[in-house]
Amino acid sequence: MEPTIYSRFKELVKAAPERPVLIDERSCVNRGGLDRMIDSLISRFPSFIPARVGVVMDHSVEMTASLLAINKAGAAFVAVEPDYPPERLTRFLTESGVDFVITENRYASIVSSFTRLIVDQRIFTDPPLHELPDRSHSDRAAYILYSSSPSGYPAGVMVGNRQVVSMADRFGSMFNVSEDDVLLQYSACTVNIFVEEVFGTLLNGAILAIPSSETRNNPEALMKFADDQYVSIISGFPYLMQELNSMPSLPVTLRLVISGGDNLNAASVGHLTEQLPVYNTYGPSVATALSTSYCCNSGYSLASGRYPIGKECEGVEIMLLDENLRPVAPGEEGEICITGNCVADSFTGDHRAEQLSEITTLEDGTRVARTGDIGVRLPDGNLAYERRKDSEVNILGRRVVTGEVERALIASGEVKECAVIHYTDEKGSAYLVAYVVPTSRSFSLSWLKNRVAQYLPSYMIPEFFVLLHHLPVTEAGTLNPHALPVVLKDVTATAS
Repeated sequence: MEPTIYSRFKELVKAAPERPVLIDERSCVNRGGLDRMIDSLISRFPSFIPARVGVVMDHSVEMTASLLAINKAGAAFVAVEPDYPPERLTRFLTESGVDFVITENRYASIVSSFTRLIVDQRIFTDPPLHELPDRSHSDRAAYILYSSSPSGYPAGVMVGNRQVVSMADRFGSMFNVSEDDVLLQYSACTVNIFVEEVFGTLLNGAILAIPSSETRNNPEALMKFADDQYVSIISGFPYLMQELNSMPSLPVTLRLVISGGDNLNAASVGHLTEQLPVYNTYGPSVATALSTSYCCNSGYSLASGRYPIGKECEGVEIMLLDENLRPVAPGEEGEICITGNCVADSFTGDHRAEQLSEITTLEDGTRVARTGDIGVRLPDGNLAYERRKDSEVNILGRRVVTGEVERALIASGEVKECAVIHYTDEKGSAYLVAYVVPTSRSFSLSWLKNRVAQYLPSYMIPEFFVLLHHLPVTEAGTLNPHALPVVLKDVTATAS
C-alpha cells in the first residue's frame, strides 16, 4: 500500500514518539503528543467522513495538527490566511465546497456562514483517546491551493497524498534533511512553499519551528526566534533572502537557505553566499512545490543577473514544448512542461473547466503540467526561467494575474475600463500600475481601493493609478500598451 502523509508521519511516531516535532512561541510538542492531538481533533469533527475542510487559523501547533487531522480523516484541507480579504476568503471556501471550517474564537465571525469547529489551547487537555482509523489514501487529494489563473479568476489546484509524499522525499534527499534539523515555517499557507516547509519537515523527521505573525513581520525578531530555536534551514521567497543578506549576523545553527517562488538575483544574496549554501528552486502549484534546484555558491548568474533555476529533482522531468506541445530545438525557448510523480490531480472551483488544459496528456500518453512559464535549457543542462507567456507576474513572491485585478476594478462600479500593467524597479521587483477610465467625474480613488480590498489581498492592489479619458488602442482595436505613460518607482524613496 502506497504511503500517505499521515501514514508516513505515523511511522515516525512509532519509531520515536518522544522526539520533538513542533515548536511555536507557546509550546513544544513531540511526535506522540501531536498524534494524540490529531485523534482528539478528528473526534470533534462536525462531519463524520468529510471530503474537504477549510482552515482559517494563525500559524501554530494547533493549525499544523489540524492539517494532519484532516488528512488522516481522508479529506483535503483548504487553508486560507485569516487576514485575507473577506470576500476572497469566503469565495475560496465556498467554491471548494468545504464541509466545515476549523478556526479559532477570534476568527469565528469571519467564517460565520460555514459550519465551524473552534479550536483553542484546550486541545492539550483532552484526555487520550483510543486510536482512530486512518482513512487517508494515496490517490486522494491532500489539499487545495488557490491562486490567480490566466483566465482572470482564482483556480483551485488539487494535489494528492502521493504527490506530497514524493515532494517530501525530494526535499529530504536534495537538502539532506535529518532528525537533527529544525526548519523555519515562514511562508503563508496560501503559497507553495508552505507545503514544502510543513511536509518537507514533518515527513523527514525534522522539527518545524513556527513563529507568530508578529514575529514573521519583524526581521530582527524573526532571526532571534530562529536563533533561539536552533533553526538550521530557512526557505522563502527572494525578498526574505534579501533580508537575510543584509543581516549583520545569522543564527549560528543555520546551515542552508532555500529560495523559491520568484527570480533570485545574484546581487541580492552576494553576502549570503559567502556564509552558507544558497539554493534557488522552482516548482509551481501544478507540480507540488519542488521541481528543480540550483546551488548558487558553486554556480553562476546569467546576463540578466538572475540565477538559473537548475536541474530537475529526482522523479521529475521537464520538457520545453512549443504551442503544439512538441519539443523545441536545443537552445530555443519553450514552455516549461513538467511530468513525473509531482503533477497535481486536477482543478476545482467555478472556473475549473478553464484551467483543465494546464494538466494535459501528450500523444505518447505522458501526463504533463503546463506551467505557462517560458524557459530555455542552457548548454550545461541547467534551466533558465525567461518570462511568463501570459499576463502573470510575481509580486512579493505571490502569483498575480493582471486580468483578475482588472476584473475586480471594473466590478467596483467606479471604473468603466482599465488596464493593469506590471513594471520592474531598479532592484528587480515587480509593481503594478492601473490605467483606469472612471465611470463618472465623482471618481474616488480611496473608495475604489477600499472596495477592491474586500476581495483582493494588498499585494494585488496596484501601487499607482493613472486616470485616462480612454485607453489607447491599436488599429485592430486592441489595447496598445506602448502608448501608455510609464510610471517609474523610486525605490530609494520607498525604502526611506
